[in-house]
Amino acid sequence: MSAAALFHVVVSGLATGSIYALVAISLVIIYDATRTVNFAQGEMFMVSTFAAWSAVRAGWPLAAALVLALVVAGLLALVIERLIIRRAISSTHWDVLIITLGLSLMLRSGAGLVWSNDEFPFPSYFGNRPIAIGPARLAPVSLGIIGASLALMVALYALLKLTRAGRAMRAVAQNQNAARLMGISVPRTYSAAWVLASVVGAIAGVLIAPVTFLSTKMGLVAINGFIAAVLGGFGSLPGAVVGGMLLGLIENLAPLYLPSGIRYSVPFLLLILILLVRPSGLLGQARRRKV
Repeated sequence: MSAAALFHVVVSGLATGSIYALVAISLVIIYDATRTVNFAQGEMFMVSTFAAWSAVRAGWPLAAALVLALVVAGLLALVIERLIIRRAISSTHWDVLIITLGLSLMLRSGAGLVWSNDEFPFPSYFGNRPIAIGPARLAPVSLGIIGASLALMVALYALLKLTRAGRAMRAVAQNQNAARLMGISVPRTYSAAWVLASVVGAIAGVLIAPVTFLSTKMGLVAINGFIAAVLGGFGSLPGAVVGGMLLGLIENLAPLYLPSGIRYSVPFLLLILILLVRPSGLLGQARRRKV
């Protein structure tokens, strides 16, 4: 394989990994605040992406459709958290996990009734004309996904580290009782975490839709996002980024040296390997509990 072709595969892998990283970050944001894994995350950003697609078909500009997707994502997360998750807050984490699994099936079925289960092309925000970098010709959507994802990751880091809302989320994640004593509203922080995670997921959905086509099955990418989060260390935002990028790279490079069908098995093989070798993930830390 030529160096130009290899470079193209690496860039495509980083673009795929950027999407996995964003989905992993959205899962980690909710987990850090509530100690709950939201397995409906993929279907939530699928619904918001369909809302953007409907707006584009109605003649809206792409920028306005993106804003609509973010608004729909935030409102959907707020409704789910307030009406369903908060009522189950006293239940076990396993109960909430089953609830989110049920929500994912309901959202997928509902989207199928509204928009059908067909695949639809989604317009790209980055054009279609290839960009030449040396001997390699790269798809602008790949470079756009990488750039947009990195910009969003930096913005999220600043939000969580430098703002009052971000400090409240980190305080709740560390110790809910201490956060309450400091005057932080834990239920409000839960809602903020769900809304923020849903907005991040909506951006991932709008970025990936032009590549994979829009369908009710696109939410399944959340499985790879979950694996990326485990690979990097579940609960670690830097780990989610590293895990997503690494998973995307390996997934795209594996078919070059192994049978082509191995690509769809790579995420699960990596999951098994990381659980055997380092269960806490690449950047995660093992937590001790007193009993």
